Amino acid sequence: MKQDTLVKIFLEYSFNVALDALDWLMKSNISEEKLRQLIQQIPKDIPVINLKILEKYQKTIDQLLKQETIENDVSSKYNTIKLEEKRESNLGKSEEITTRRIEKKENLKQKPSPDVVIKRDIPERSSDKPNVETFRQLFLNRYKKLSEILKNNIQEQETILKQNLSSTEIPEDKNGILIGMVQDTCVLHTNKFVIQLENPDSEVLTRCVMVQDSKNFPEYRNILRDSVIGIKGVLPKKYHGGNVTAFWGKDIIRPSFNPIKFNSTTESYKILFIADTHFGSKNFIRSIFAKLIQFLSLKSLTTQYEKIASEISTVMILGDLIEGVGLFPDQKDEIQFHSLQSQYEGLSMLLKEIPKNIEIIIIPGEHDATHVPNPQPAIDKQIGKELLKLPNLKSHGNPLWLTIEEMTILAFHGQVNDILFEKHFHFDPLKPIIGIKQLLEYRHLYPEYGTFNPITPYKKDYLIIDEVPDVIVSGHFHQAHFEEYKGVKILTCGSFQREHNKKNKNIINESLGKFPMLDTQTGQVEMIDLKKIQV
Repeated sequence: MKQDTLVKIFLEYSFNVALDALDWLMKSNISEEKLRQLIQQIPKDIPVINLKILEKYQKTIDQLLKQETIENDVSSKYNTIKLEEKRESNLGKSEEITTRRIEKKENLKQKPSPDVVIKRDIPERSSDKPNVETFRQLFLNRYKKLSEILKNNIQEQETILKQNLSSTEIPEDKNGILIGMVQDTCVLHTNKFVIQLENPDSEVLTRCVMVQDSKNFPEYRNILRDSVIGIKGVLPKKYHGGNVTAFWGKDIIRPSFNPIKFNSTTESYKILFIADTHFGSKNFIRSIFAKLIQFLSLKSLTTQYEKIASEISTVMILGDLIEGVGLFPDQKDEIQFHSLQSQYEGLSMLLKEIPKNIEIIIIPGEHDATHVPNPQPAIDKQIGKELLKLPNLKSHGNPLWLTIEEMTILAFHGQVNDILFEKHFHFDPLKPIIGIKQLLEYRHLYPEYGTFNPITPYKKDYLIIDEVPDVIVSGHFHQAHFEEYKGVKILTCGSFQREHNKKNKNIINESLGKFPMLDTQTGQVEMIDLKKIQV
């Protein structure tokens, strides 16, 4: 490395460097990656790095490098020279891998790649300024769509009440269903539960009182604010018309859905869902990512793994591709590369090793270079430009709807839902699917606004589950699970990041390198545990 480059790297970590240290480093031909690892071992209180200090910590870094069993298996940002030498011969490593993979696929009766159609994506910019009227239009759109879904699911004999009834519209038995958006909930001192509903047709809130002896009383306490629900009940005895300001509720009705039949494809396509690479974090486990490349490249696999991997045509990465910068206090102590651009550049060097005949589809998470509120547009084109140059990679927003023939997949990252699940659904961090089932019942990915989850001010609500997907898949939770719920296949992904929270370390590590793979023809889901692949 040149002297200027060396000085720049040291300054990145707030160190000054002496001339004797610079001379030694230039003669040693140390790689940038090893240098950064060396620097990270040096105490922050040393004002100037000289040769004596480097020699002392060189022994430490050598011991650490011996523990890296697969350091040269996967290229990174910091072995670019070797990759460039291969490219000069017009037969780089990734091209060799792709050729070898195609040859093996032909021997294993190669299937055609699927025609993946993006059904719904997130616009790069919101439709208007983030003012009150824009948000009003968003919530009106949510109410309209979800109330229509509710009405379609309600049996014909049921009476749907308006919130402002005339005397001629009051049913004789005063029974009916009131539909509205949940403004708030509370518990009275009499242990009765109150749900306050609002409706665009009425400026007056309706207090729906659920009595304790109702069969679903415990469930009422879990109602999400800003969700659209129906309440089955009866008008007060002294009701004389006008706005329905009080209503005795007996049961709740969520938009929900009837069981569906999986829409299989005519051909069998295999899609591997991965998430939460968190490249740039000191807890990113490079060895597991190396096994992913080995798996997809059909390199030194058993017959069983080779057959499975040869059929994979698509890899979806569901957010948190990088660790990001400045997302939480002291994050600088947990990251290796201190800019978003360098993290995406390093990740691109890894993803380049995925064979070119495999399509890569990515969506962002809260750690990525896009805005934090949901829904999120695709990763910023300038910041992630090195990643987005990959010819077999397509970048989209979060959430993303896509189809293969008649089969529909809803992919989303899932941020902040862990907090929402914990508050309302007695969330078990080992079982995020429990919470996702509830989202399907509400037909919305992030119903509650203002507490944990900021919302992007689009006039249209892109978080509504307006149709029932065949597959819904999420990242974020670092937990790999699969369950079928009323015909919908719910998938969650593991991660490539060693858990840095000591409290959850053992729990999270169970899903390290573990990811679901879907067969689009049979609907079968298989968990691929990369840790079990021999290197």
